[in-house]
Order: sequence, then C-alpha cells, then structure tokens
Amino acid sequence: MKSTLMKSTLGMLALGLAAAGAQAGWERGGYGHHEAYPQQSRAYSQQIDVRQDRQAERIQAARRAGQLTRFEFRELMQEQHKIRTMEQHFRADGRIDAREFQRLDRALDMANQNIRTESHDRQARSAYDRPSRFN
Repeated sequence: MKSTLMKSTLGMLALGLAAAGAQAGWERGGYGHHEAYPQQSRAYSQQIDVRQDRQAERIQAARRAGQLTRFEFRELMQEQHKIRTMEQHFRADGRIDAREFQRLDRALDMANQNIRTESHDRQARSAYDRPSRFN
C-alpha cells in the first residue's frame, strides 16, 4: 500500500513538473525559445551591421571632405566603437532580442544625428589640421 501510494505520488509530481516544463518551454532547450527566434536575431544583427558600416563610411567621407575636425572625427568614431561594444555585449548569449535591438537602434539613431550635426556645423578643417590665420 505504502509503495503504491508513493509511486502514484511520485508519478503525479513528475507529471506536474513535465507539464510545467512544457509550458515554460523547457522541452526545446531554453526558456521560451522559439524556432524562428535565431532568424530574427540574425536579421537584427544584419540590420545593425549595415547601419554601422554606412555610418562609418559617412564619418570617413566627411573627414576627407574637410567637414570634420580631427577631434570631431575621433569623437564620432569612439561613439561607433561604443555601439559595436554594446552589440557584442548583447550578442554574448548568442542572440539579440527585440529589447536589445531597440536599444541598439536608438543608439544608432543618436549617432546618426551626431554625424549630421558635426558634419554640417561649419567648422571646417584647415589644411594639414593646422589652425588657419584667417578662420
């Protein structure tokens, strides 16, 4: 009697844990891990990388055109480096989720605005980065 009661109690407990685990998504190898999630994470990563590459090209083109001083160029490139570091930190667990993507997207929006502001602020770089007597 005792062993039958013990077996049925343990069976019910195991069934309850299995049901709770299935509801939490444990049977697929993670907490709420979905099949389409890696594809979405890859799409987020590609979108972020494209924007960062485009922004770095814009910064370098503005520098070559003389629209940025050395200090402005250095600041904008450091901002890009911080965003790339943030992306690597978010990607450390193997994926970028929607909230992390939103944070990166906002950081890239701010960087975009900073590039636009610094490259159109009429602070022209002088020849060989030396101050001009006439500016």
